[in-house]
Amino acid sequence: MACRYCNTVNTLCFWEPLPARSWKRPALLILFLLLGGGFSASLVLTWSDGVHPLIVALVVAFVAVCLLGLLVALGGCDTCVARLLGNAA
Repeated sequence: MACRYCNTVNTLCFWEPLPARSWKRPALLILFLLLGGGFSASLVLTWSDGVHPLIVALVVAFVAVCLLGLLVALGGCDTCVARLLGNAA
């Protein structure tokens, strides 16, 4: 049964389904919490110095992917978690 994130994850992650493992969900949650927080903090800290609009667009895109990763880690199916995390064993 497909979850609500399957269509989005299948569109972004075009590779074949990967094996689901029990450790992938917590790893995905921690990884995207750290990455999303780091990208957000870097944007906030450099905002007063004047940031190029391309950098802002890239950071916003990365934060959006991190938000998708958090949502999938919290409420997605095991197939989406495995596909979004990548080719980890």
